[in-house]
Amino acid sequence: MPTITIRYRRIQRSQFLQKFQHAIPSVIVLADGLDHLQHNPHGVSLALGVAEVLVAVLVIGSVVLGFRKLFAKSPGDAHADAAHHVDWIDIFLGAMLLVEAYAKFHATARLPRPMILLGVVLVTVGILHGRIAKWGDRRRQLRVDDTGISVPGRFLRRLTLAWHEVAEITIGPVTARVIAVDGRDQTVALSDAINSEAIRHALADARTRVLALQAAEPSATA
Repeated sequence: MPTITIRYRRIQRSQFLQKFQHAIPSVIVLADGLDHLQHNPHGVSLALGVAEVLVAVLVIGSVVLGFRKLFAKSPGDAHADAAHHVDWIDIFLGAMLLVEAYAKFHATARLPRPMILLGVVLVTVGILHGRIAKWGDRRRQLRVDDTGISVPGRFLRRLTLAWHEVAEITIGPVTARVIAVDGRDQTVALSDAINSEAIRHALADARTRVLALQAAEPSATA
């Protein structure tokens, strides 16, 4: 029975935009690292300069690769994200923050605890990205089986109906809509979904079940 994770382009792009905004300071970190290497290439300053240049380049490189992957993706790549691994952008961003935290400590002898905490959080989230993504995929699953249909919505909202509770399923060029007998409904934005064709097929199967059940009801009551 169809179980499909609904993935929206706008969500992926907004998530990437947040990472991109966090990555902007990498240009400054790179400049600081080059400055350390040019003006004081000795001891701690040398090590700090190398570390700053390295993490800045890794952040910039991972963001460029992420940008290319995001905007080169086609509907045929809908299952490309099925195998989740670590998120290198978050890991490199966290490493950059930790390096900068040490740079501030080295310059002022004050420990920037918020920066250290954020760096540790980003590294942890990046390492656990696979588990977090799998949890998100389960939350965004469209399920069609013998018992009924379950459609995900925004803010953890989900419409779960047995087949006799479904009044209508409409599938248009832009959106699809599941309507319950009691008036509740859930809309799926097909135009923004990466895997829109798979969603259409699952909903078409669900609509066939509903129509067959509704057609059988008059004869059952007769």
